[in-house]
Formats: sequence, structure tokens, C-alpha cells
Amino acid sequence: MSDLAMPELLEQLHALRVENARLQTQADALADANVHAAELVVALEEAQEREAHLRKRGEELDLQTRLDAVLQHEDREGRLLEHVGHELSATEGLQLRQAVRIIDRRDSALWGQLPPIALTPVLSPLGTDRLLVPIQTGDGVIGALELFAADTDAAWVARWVPLLWSIGRQIGVAITRLRAEDENVRMTADLILARDQALESSRTKSSFLANMSHELRTPMNAIIGYSEMLIEEADDLAPEEFIPDLRKIQTAGKHLLSLINDVLDLSKLEAGKMNVFVESFPVRQLLDEISAMIQPQLTANQNRLVIECPDDIGNMVADVVKVRQTMFNLVGNASKFTEQGLITLRVSSVTRDDIERLEFAVQDTGIGMTPPQIAKLFQAFVQADGSTTRKYGGTGLGLTISRRFCQIMGGDIRVASELGVGSVFTVDLPRVVANPDSNTAEFAVQAPAPVGPHDMPVRGRILAIDDNREALEIIQRGLAREGYWVMTALSGEDGLMMARRERPDVITLDVMMPSMNGWDVLTAIKADPSIADIPVVLLSVVENREIGMALGAAECLTKPIDWLKLDALLAHLTAHREPA
Repeated sequence: MSDLAMPELLEQLHALRVENARLQTQADALADANVHAAELVVALEEAQEREAHLRKRGEELDLQTRLDAVLQHEDREGRLLEHVGHELSATEGLQLRQAVRIIDRRDSALWGQLPPIALTPVLSPLGTDRLLVPIQTGDGVIGALELFAADTDAAWVARWVPLLWSIGRQIGVAITRLRAEDENVRMTADLILARDQALESSRTKSSFLANMSHELRTPMNAIIGYSEMLIEEADDLAPEEFIPDLRKIQTAGKHLLSLINDVLDLSKLEAGKMNVFVESFPVRQLLDEISAMIQPQLTANQNRLVIECPDDIGNMVADVVKVRQTMFNLVGNASKFTEQGLITLRVSSVTRDDIERLEFAVQDTGIGMTPPQIAKLFQAFVQADGSTTRKYGGTGLGLTISRRFCQIMGGDIRVASELGVGSVFTVDLPRVVANPDSNTAEFAVQAPAPVGPHDMPVRGRILAIDDNREALEIIQRGLAREGYWVMTALSGEDGLMMARRERPDVITLDVMMPSMNGWDVLTAIKADPSIADIPVVLLSVVENREIGMALGAAECLTKPIDWLKLDALLAHLTAHREPA
């Protein structure tokens, strides 16, 4: 190799070394870039994960924000649940296949079809796309959210189930608040209504007391006034001249007793102590009794009563005393508010809900009523208005008591009226009234032993029939003092048996008795040849003389008993029979 070639080789070697150094530098730079690129990829992936998490969290917070607005501001429970379902269905991340259904536990039929509902979040796949979220309150589960998701994998369950259970508790709190508010509103309304009713009751009772004081004073003044007149004129008057004034005193006393009976009946009804005694009786016979009882009042106002009753109306099973009093009140009112008119008592049979009912319609051609007057017609102590009370009198209790009687027998009273045309009151009762066990329990009561005089001859043997023990004791003592031998019976059935066995000289008979009333006993006595000839004296708190005499009674006296009149009557009746 020449000396000239060596420098060229060295120069080429140097160039190669420089190029290798440059290439090494570039290689080192590429290696650093790859490392940086890998770091950038990792950072990018982390950023994407954070972005996805924030997006999910944002969706959950947005759902919670929307639900908070609904739960805090919605004031109707139904609309609240509807809006909650809408917000859940509109949340994309839930991926629901259909709208959310809200199931209220009060819907027992639908609630009973649900499977058991877990009270704690389930953090594992459910194996089904159906999810029941409990709506919870402090008192337990009151309902459920029913959701159908597209895919309930482990990630979906971990993300949504805890939040949904929390939402269920929030809904429960909101519903509890709304129900408490509704209950407060209802209680406030009830309190306002009770206050208004109490004020109205106070006003009507004050009005009643004002009217009643007048009603009570009128017969009392008559009783006292005529009594004073009789006392002052006793020396100058012949016995027969006492009779008109005494009859006025008796009439005033009966009126006073009727007023007191109305108040006592109402107090029994309000205290729940009015008993119902169910028995069978002929409907037509009852109507005839009412017609006979009401004749004096019809005559006074020149009215005419027409009874329209099918011949085959048959019997009714009810409390005959209460039915009679109700019908007497209605027909009496019709006659009271009608002058020179027609009163029609119409009876018909109807069937509703497979139960046969009897309707007694009392129609008049009287003064009629306005709708406001009808609205307060059945309120206690209230009449149509003040002018009616002043003109026609009365306590305003008759219709109230009659309607209560009908209601405790499973019926009611309806009314239709037109001012100046007339009114129609319709009594609606079952043909067979249910027999309440609490009111019909029978007790074996031993009647008092016969009582008679100890040191005087016996004037006659008397059988007293009355369901009231105190009344029997009064009759016993009163008649025994006058020389009569008195036997007693506490029921119509026992009285019939004793009459057949003992054959007394005279029978005194109370009219209003349970099970078998005085009319039934009198009818049975007169239908039995063995005792039909025994005189029967009816004792009643109301005037029933026409009916009693028509059924064969020897006489009818009203309670309280006029002992002088009863003694004179018994003396006359026993004088015409064989000695005891």
C-alpha cells in the first residue's frame, strides 16, 4: 500500500465513525420517542377512563338532580310517582326496555302477585332483566319500582342498584311527607266541619230550647190554670160542670207527655240504647189502626185519608211499634200541614238486591217545601223554618225519630216536595227486618207473686199484663189497696197462659210490649172461646181508644193511670161477673 492510500483510508474511517455517531444519535432519539409515545398512550387511556367515569357520574348526578326537583316540589302523590317513572325511563345509562311501573302496596291484588322484594341492594347479576326496587319508609315497604333493563350484567348492577335503592328510600320519604300533609289537610277539614256542625248544633238546640220552652209552658199553663179555676170554683160548681175543664187538663197533660216522650226517644237513639223487637204482623191491619188513630186530626183540618194497599200485601216482620209510630207521625204531619185536602197512603212491594222491601208513600196536598227546607228536614230540633214553627207548633223531633227508627231497621225515609203543591214522604223498609241478637235476647224473669188485700174481702181477681216490672208493681199496690187480688205477667205470651189457667175477672193490658204487643194479645183473647168473655182494659201512653174498642176491649185508659176512674171501671166490670 502506498503512502498516499493511508490518509484516504484514515479519512474514510473517520467519516464512517462520524456517520456511525450520527446514526447512533438518531437511534437513541428514536428510542426516547418510543418510550414517550408509550407514556402518551398510557396517559391517553387513563384520561379516557376518567372521562367515562365522569360522564357516568354526571349522568347519575343529573338523574338525582331531576328526581330531587320532582320529590321536593310535586304536591300530588300520583303525579310524583308518574314523574319519577318518566325520569328513570329517560335516563340512557339505565338502558330500560320499557317504562317504569310504580306498584302501590295498597293495591292488594297487584301486590300479591309480586315475588319477595329484597330490602338491601343486590350487588351481583340477578339472572333476569326484571328488577323490583322497594319504596321504603320508617314503617316498612309501601310499594315498589318495577324496571326491565336491557342488560343487567355485573357492571350494571354495581353501578345502578345502590343508587336505585337510595332513590327508593327518597321516594318513600317524599310519599310519607305528602301523606302526612294530606292527613293534616283532611284533619283540618274535619275539624272545621266538626266546628261548624257544633256551632250549627248549638244554634239549633238554642232554637229548640226556645221553641220547646213555649211548647212545654203551653200545656203546663193550661193544667195549672184550669186546676186553679177548679179549686176556686169547687164550692159553686156541680160535679158535671167540672168535666169540660178536667178534659182540658187531661188533653194538656197528654200533650205534655207526648213532648217528653219525643225527647226521651231521641235521647235513647243518640245513646244507642233503642232496642228493636221483631215480630210478624199484618200490614193491612196496621194501616187500619193508623187510619182510626188519625181520624180526629183529619176531622179537625177537614182532610180525607185514602189508603191504597194491595189485597195480597200479607205480613211484615219488623218492630210493629216503631213502624206504627213512624207511619202515624208521617200521616199526622201530612194532616197537620194540609187543610181541606187529600192525603194518600200508598203501599207497594219492590225487590232490590234480591231483598223484598215495602214502601209506604204518604202524599199530601198541603203547603209543600222549598229545597233549603228539605235539606234540613231530618235534623233534630229543626222544623222547616221559624214561621212554620210559630204557625203549626211542634218540637221538630218527629221526623228525626221516625227516620232513625227506619234506619235501625235497615231502611230509610225519602222526601219529595214542591212549594204550594204538596209533599210525598216514602218509608222504605225490608219486608223481613233482621233480628239483631243484641236487642232480642230474652231473659227469664219471674213475675211478682199475686198481691191481694189482707184484711178486707176480695172485690175481684185482676190479671195485669205489662212488660215493665215497675208498672206492674204500681198496678199491684194500687189495686190491692182497693181490695183486688192482683196477678201479673211480664209478657203477652205469659199473660195468655195465665188468663187460660186462672180465668181472672178482669185483665189490664199494656199496648206497647215487645214480641207480642197489646193488640195481638187482645185479638188472641177474643179469639179464644175459653177466655173471650173476660173484660180487657187497655192501658197505653197514647190515645188508642177507637182501635181498642174495635178489637173488643171493655175500655181504654191512658197512662199515667187515673186510679179513681180505673177503680170505678173495675167495680162495674167485676159486679157483672160471678164472685171470685
